[in-house]
Amino acid sequence: MEHQKKHLLFLLYPSVFLGPFGGNTVLALIPSLERFFNADISFIVASIAIYMIPFAFFQLFSGALSDIYGRKRIILFGLFTFSLASLFCASSNNTGLFLGARALQGLGSAFIAPTIMAVIGDVFSYKERGRIMGGYGASTTAGIALGPLVGGFFAIIDWRLVFLMLFLFSGLLGSVYLFYFDASKGDGELKDVLRKIGGVLRNKDVLQLCMIGLLVFFGTIATMTFLSDTLTMSVSEDKIGILLSIFGFAGIATAPIAGYLTDFIGRKRTLLTGLIIMLGAFLIFLQVNTYKAFFIPLSIMGIGSITVFTSLNTMIVECIPESRGAASSIYNSFRFLGYGLSPVATLPVYLVYGLDGIVLLCICFVLTNILISSRVRG
Repeated sequence: MEHQKKHLLFLLYPSVFLGPFGGNTVLALIPSLERFFNADISFIVASIAIYMIPFAFFQLFSGALSDIYGRKRIILFGLFTFSLASLFCASSNNTGLFLGARALQGLGSAFIAPTIMAVIGDVFSYKERGRIMGGYGASTTAGIALGPLVGGFFAIIDWRLVFLMLFLFSGLLGSVYLFYFDASKGDGELKDVLRKIGGVLRNKDVLQLCMIGLLVFFGTIATMTFLSDTLTMSVSEDKIGILLSIFGFAGIATAPIAGYLTDFIGRKRTLLTGLIIMLGAFLIFLQVNTYKAFFIPLSIMGIGSITVFTSLNTMIVECIPESRGAASSIYNSFRFLGYGLSPVATLPVYLVYGLDGIVLLCICFVLTNILISSRVRG
């Protein structure tokens, strides 16, 4: 049985990797897409937004649907929808078709990650769940970090190859799930979806964890966005890219340790440890102002962030075992709401107070999260 569970991770982790990887590859394709479609940067912004909107919205329902119809059916729907959408992206010859295909990609992706999180809660025991969630976090972070890198490599040859690769990769994963993955069928009817979602939203612990996740994403994305803008006048784009990537790679390296801590010292203590590390990162941000010096707080922020999310991901699937799909969905939707709103909502602070204003705001978020965490049942 243990042997089978370890083999299952070879399916689960690549599936989690797929969504952020597919979403971020387009960042490296900007020049190629502008030339091919004879479009400006507004088209690229639209292609990112139109992926994120269905991705965030349908995550509200995907996990609850997996509670009712079974994990396998929902994962298959997500993977095959993503695969088909990637093929449509590759074969698009006008902006309308491409944007429609990107929206379909976002829809498919929304049904994958929350359901995988619920599967981990279903299959793995309490004592090992933290370590497995560490791998989940590393897979997500790797997708975010490697998307632009791999996309840029393929774009040298032809931008369509990126989407053909995603078509084959997600289709292959779906085929393996179809024949080799067995999961409970689920019980209930479609009308039970809203009942499950409502029950989860009335759970105080779930809402507190959702708020922590939202604020962590909100703060980190704001910091990275406006750090990039601050450095634009003095540093080339490739150097900014290298600097920002250190956040992701520090997180990937730390994920196994964060998973071990979650199981060894407990969920709540690990969460508080991660938040204290993030607080330290933001305090260091206030003391540095050169390109090389920024590598230190960004690395520490990456370590703190993955530590926080590993414990949060583990806690969310344990709050309501009978509705862990719905809980995972709502939690992920909150997190990506923070991701999407952050640059726009914090822009006025940046325009008036600069990067230091953003960092001070993030310190307030971390202190708020520490207060919330002290009230969460660990």
